[in-house]
Amino acid sequence: MDITIHDDLYKQTERDPWIFYECGKAGFVVLTSDTEFMKSFTHMAAIAVAQTTVLAFSNNNYKSEVRGDALLKALPRINVELSKRKRRRKNNYFIGIIGMNGTFAIKAEAPLPHRKRCDLLDWESYERVCAMEGILAFRAHGTSE
Repeated sequence: MDITIHDDLYKQTERDPWIFYECGKAGFVVLTSDTEFMKSFTHMAAIAVAQTTVLAFSNNNYKSEVRGDALLKALPRINVELSKRKRRRKNNYFIGIIGMNGTFAIKAEAPLPHRKRCDLLDWESYERVCAMEGILAFRAHGTSE
């Protein structure tokens, strides 16, 4: 397992939609302790465009040692799911949830954006994603979170 820390690649101010997109395009799996991304259109759209696999801890109130232990316990099941999807060419991405006791479950297979919540700064990050893909990003007048 090769792990790259967020701060080794990105500034602290970089927004998640761009990170999710760029990591997916590079073939990275994103590991996060924040499940709120699933409620955001921009995050989910960036994940879908880049077909990014995202693993999220079920709870972010634990110290990194607890999350690390949970990841190591769940890793065999995670690797099975990743290996199954390597053979597919399309829709091989998913969102998986790692429980604090080391459990692992697929939350969504090839998820598409479905939420309406959108932070303005995240939208600007998502516009970068669209520009890279040659996709037009339309924002309804006056929409925000």
